[in-house]
Amino acid sequence: MVGAGLVFAVAATRGRVDVPRLALLFGVLATNQYAAGVLNDVVDERADAAAGRGKPIQRGEISARAALTLALVTGLASVAIAATINAASLVLAVAALACAWSYDLWLKRTPASVLPFAVAVPLVPLAGYAAAGRFPTVLWWLWPMGALAAVAVHLADALPDVESDRVAGVAGLVPRLGVRLAAWLAGAAYGTAVALAAATGLAAGERGPVLAGTAAATALGVAALAAGRGGPRARRRAYALLLAGLVAAGAGWAIGVRP
Repeated sequence: MVGAGLVFAVAATRGRVDVPRLALLFGVLATNQYAAGVLNDVVDERADAAAGRGKPIQRGEISARAALTLALVTGLASVAIAATINAASLVLAVAALACAWSYDLWLKRTPASVLPFAVAVPLVPLAGYAAAGRFPTVLWWLWPMGALAAVAVHLADALPDVESDRVAGVAGLVPRLGVRLAAWLAGAAYGTAVALAAATGLAAGERGPVLAGTAAATALGVAALAAGRGGPRARRRAYALLLAGLVAAGAGWAIGVRP
């Protein structure tokens, strides 16, 4: 997601890169994402241990208390860095952190686990445009596209852990749906997001980048479908391919549209 935000920031300036501001945006996105991931590991300490995932807390490299402190510090750092860019970046950083931490602390174990992702994913490209000081009208399309992409990413990311989550008693959306239905919904959301990006991109910009991004996303989506037929490892490969496909479609859209 950090890379996607930087791509949109560069696209928003039409290649006239402001390196210091881009560095600040990188700091916002990286610390925000890190804070979310570390808190998630703290909350899932027992589940990760039961599943034998061997994360840093389970390996004894860091205590849960120290990890919690690290999550809080990096989260506050994300907000502080965003405040140095502009007010819009500050608001988006706070919203993204709220989505991530509400998922970690509460929504992950409920059927509403996809909601923070549906809100947070569109914030990534918006953060890129906010850092550039631009909010063109065409950005409204990022909300449906981002929400669909978020559903696809959330479902695909959780699929490799379905069996271990059930053993650990995690009752999120994907363990409730089951592998087959969750995979089907992830594919449908992915395909719709790519199609919407192609349609809106072709209507509002240059055909070349949009078509290139769409072609790459289609190829990666097909590869993800083929790679995901198997156990947890196969599903993890499929997730990586799906994520790459969404980045490709988003990059093609961002470079192609000329708001």
